[in-house]
Amino acid sequence: MNLSQLFITIFFLFFLVLQVNSATDNMIEQTCKSCASKSTIFDHNFCLSSLSNSPISPPPTNLFSLALIPLLQALDNATATASTIQVLMSDGGGFEDDGFGRACLRDCLELYEDAADRLEEAVRVYVTKEQRDTVNVMVSAAMEAAVTCEDGFKERDGGDGGGGAMTWTSAIGGENYQLFELGQVALCIINMLSSVTSMSF
Repeated sequence: MNLSQLFITIFFLFFLVLQVNSATDNMIEQTCKSCASKSTIFDHNFCLSSLSNSPISPPPTNLFSLALIPLLQALDNATATASTIQVLMSDGGGFEDDGFGRACLRDCLELYEDAADRLEEAVRVYVTKEQRDTVNVMVSAAMEAAVTCEDGFKERDGGDGGGGAMTWTSAIGGENYQLFELGQVALCIINMLSSVTSMSF
């Protein structure tokens, strides 16, 4: 292959990558827009940011592979948050003299370890396309773990843990929020798939 042929080949491959990336970006934008239109608590910007930072390669080209992004991100979140909680509970973690906070963290650790197990199974079931209806149940349970963890911290301040808009202000509020939102993104895309006939990658 001479230099001109090599240049043409590289240019052609580069052009194909640009086309795929453009199609993926458009799919992400349309998906997040559609999901946001169905829920007043859905974070459109969070959806765009999460789906644009795909842990899978090549970039997703359909809804089936797109849904795998928030599923994997939720699993990573749950695993990492469990580790974060263990650090907070350790000596020097900042909760040595906070009995209530430590009790909340213990509960959260159990919730997140269970959430990680459920999400790992959800990913396996989703990829193998076995009993896919159960994926929604497992993802919803992981989202509930985030809410339950957050509500535990609210009890100290007299919060009702169930009324009004959800806030995320605990020691791991950011992690709780991310897990909840990732679950929302995953569930929305999976539900969108119900009207799609082809489920292949």
